[in-house]
Amino acid sequence: MKLIIALAQFKPTLEVSENLNKMVKLISQTKENDIVVMPEGCLSGYSHNLEFLNEDMALEIEQALLKLLFYTKQHNVHLIFGSCIREEGSWYNAGIYISPNGIKHIYKKVNLAIHERGILKEGSNLSCFDFHNGEANIKIAIQLCREIRFPEQWKFLSLNGANIIFYLTNIIDTEELDIWNAHLISRAAENQRYVISSNIAHVEQGCSSMVISPKGKVIKTLEVDCETLERIQIDLSENSNWYLSQSRKDLLDVIAFGPLNNTSKNS
Repeated sequence: MKLIIALAQFKPTLEVSENLNKMVKLISQTKENDIVVMPEGCLSGYSHNLEFLNEDMALEIEQALLKLLFYTKQHNVHLIFGSCIREEGSWYNAGIYISPNGIKHIYKKVNLAIHERGILKEGSNLSCFDFHNGEANIKIAIQLCREIRFPEQWKFLSLNGANIIFYLTNIIDTEELDIWNAHLISRAAENQRYVISSNIAHVEQGCSSMVISPKGKVIKTLEVDCETLERIQIDLSENSNWYLSQSRKDLLDVIAFGPLNNTSKNS
């Protein structure tokens, strides 16, 4: 089964309207049935200082989400992107999937960064989402930023049927680039799943925007400081359960059902 990934990156600001305009411009470059992937926090904007999040912005984000629902339907594309969102009085760091028929799924980051704790609320489920695209009837999953360092989450999602794992991040630190890219390659190879990574465009990008095959081969990497969208074909027939099926479950098992139990620790 072959699909087209429209991998995008740009430089978000802390203005929702500016980010929305950039997202719409990128969506206009796609073709029908593309899977458009954009970075963590790209709609709301993102910063290590999260004091910019407020009630007015929460309303702006809600209105922007409605517009994105319209544009994904208009262009008949699937959209996967990140944004801070507010629900029932709490802010979350979220990965959002919008389908062309208006279905919206939200993944709320379960493993928050230190600077997010106490300001954002952690999610409580590692979720796979149904994805329908013509003949394609698969499951997808989303992980955010530091969750790359928790391989058990990726294995859990793979065991629960994820065919593609989309990784959205917003990291600027060139000293970490090789390390984070190595993590991504490992997550793809050990689970034998496609990993699609989107980071913000920045000269000091700390993790590449790239497509990695189930064999751990980097198929495409975007130029670090370029606001761009590129279309890449992937073939899901390359996915496999060869290694997952050989886990020594008599010694150690990742339980393939949820919800995830959470504990709060400073680490």
